[in-house]
Order: sequence, then C-alpha cells, then structure tokens
Amino acid sequence: MARNYRVSVNGKSYDVVVEEIGAQTPAAAVPVAPSAPAPAAVTSAPAPAAAAPKPAASAGAGTITSPMPGKIWKLPVREGDTVTEGQLVLVLEAMKMENEIFAPTGGKITSVNCKEGDSVNTGDVLLVIG
Repeated sequence: MARNYRVSVNGKSYDVVVEEIGAQTPAAAVPVAPSAPAPAAVTSAPAPAAAAPKPAASAGAGTITSPMPGKIWKLPVREGDTVTEGQLVLVLEAMKMENEIFAPTGGKITSVNCKEGDSVNTGDVLLVIG
C-alpha cells in the first residue's frame, strides 16, 4: 500500500509516495500533485576502494587524541608495544557506536593515558607513539 506524504527540505515542500515493500500497488499508479520542483540530482564521487584507515586527530605525529567525547571500549595495545601505521590501537564508544581509532604512524607506544571503561573528552591525549 502506497502512502502520500509532504516533506519539507531546506524550506521547500515536496510530495512523496512511500510504498511498503511487497505491496501490491505500484508507486507509479498513485497520482501525486507536485508542490515544488524536484531537487536537482545529487551525484557524489564513488568511495575510494580499500582506502587506508584514517588516523584519529592528533596533536603531534604520534600523539593520538580523542576525536569526540566517549568511553574507551577496547584497548588492544599496551605501553611498550610496537605498532604499524594504520593499526587499530583503540575503540571509542560514542553515542552507542564503536569508533575505531588507528595509529597515525608506526613506532613504539611510549604512553597509554587511558584504560578500558574510561570516559574521555574531545582532545584528551589517549596514546603517544614515539
């Protein structure tokens, strides 16, 4: 069954038809009165294939700071461990989502300033890679 709705986007109203999956009535059979011109098609560049993970925001080349407030969910590295660029160094839970934080550079972990379960704020220094 298709249903008509009016949606406002950036101050412009659009009439839309929403059809339930598996419904018997095709959406094309439901007349809809246009209330505004359709928005221009938005095209986006394709996502890069197998791009290297992006490191967290950092104060220095090997300083990993928290990109957002959250809770340290997983910390698979310890002080003294050697890591490679792009290696997962911690998982930060924020707004019920797990955000993977990767090493911005390779080297030895010289300082771990957090532990699993810690609450952190934006900009807190979490790890230092020397």
